[in-house]
Amino acid sequence: MEILEKTISDSEMCWNKTLENSPEKFSVVLNSKSLDELHSNGSKILDEEPNDFQILSGYIQNLKDKILINGCGFFVINGKELSNFSSDEKRSIHVIISKIIGKLLEQNKDQELVVVIKDIGKTMKTGGRYHQTKEGGSYHTDGSHIFKNPPDYVGLLCINPAKKGGVSKFMSAYTIHNRLLENKTLQKILYERFHHDKKNENLEKNDPTRFEPIFQFVNNELKFKYQRELIFTGHKKANQPLMPEQLQAIEFLEEILDDSEQVATYALDSGDMMFSNNRWLIHDRTPYEDFEDEKLKRLLLRTWIRERN
Repeated sequence: MEILEKTISDSEMCWNKTLENSPEKFSVVLNSKSLDELHSNGSKILDEEPNDFQILSGYIQNLKDKILINGCGFFVINGKELSNFSSDEKRSIHVIISKIIGKLLEQNKDQELVVVIKDIGKTMKTGGRYHQTKEGGSYHTDGSHIFKNPPDYVGLLCINPAKKGGVSKFMSAYTIHNRLLENKTLQKILYERFHHDKKNENLEKNDPTRFEPIFQFVNNELKFKYQRELIFTGHKKANQPLMPEQLQAIEFLEEILDDSEQVATYALDSGDMMFSNNRWLIHDRTPYEDFEDEKLKRLLLRTWIRERN
């Protein structure tokens, strides 16, 4: 087990709330050539084949390399540039861009490649998945309950923003790491394995939990897999109560996550597309208030993306 023990000073990986003051690092627009290509090949958009959009592919690959891998870890494509496309076309453009970044992953037993993010009237305590509630305050990485190697990237398309709230929040695992160095004993515990609840996304013959560390340092890259609630329910399902030192380590981590000065936020608007590095970014949202009109309720579409190599 290798543990990252040095302080990280690279501002591209290790940032805080002041990132919001530099929107040029994460806020982008599709260039005119990519937009022209989408318009001229409009009849092919719903086919969702990246090979039909070579200019767009080159542009997105550059954003992936520059921002997702070697930059702050997330970028937002301004949806205003796509206002002339239909809702179905926007959905397909989001899928095309996701496919340019990598391979789409199935997100549940229903084998959905694109999942709806919408409140269905449940809460986490009544069995709802986080993406089916209005709740906030649960920092997590996506897919750690399903995959030993979770999605490398997450894509979101905003169809409707909330009436109030629902603001996206990001924190870098490298920023968290620097804070964890204040207590290396607790840091080490987070590199040990915990039970992560699969939330019934497993075959009956398989274990109901995934036994994985929260932090890993692999191939000179920090990896982070976490959702507090899934760890608590995972250990309950495994009939292995969390040890006092494990609880202490989790609470220390939660104290760091609760520091709003380390968090960059972004309010998605209709048509905006957000892509983030799920290996070393942890994300959340603020709780939100929805519209009464069903057609206006907060609605996002999500893709999970794996590196092709």
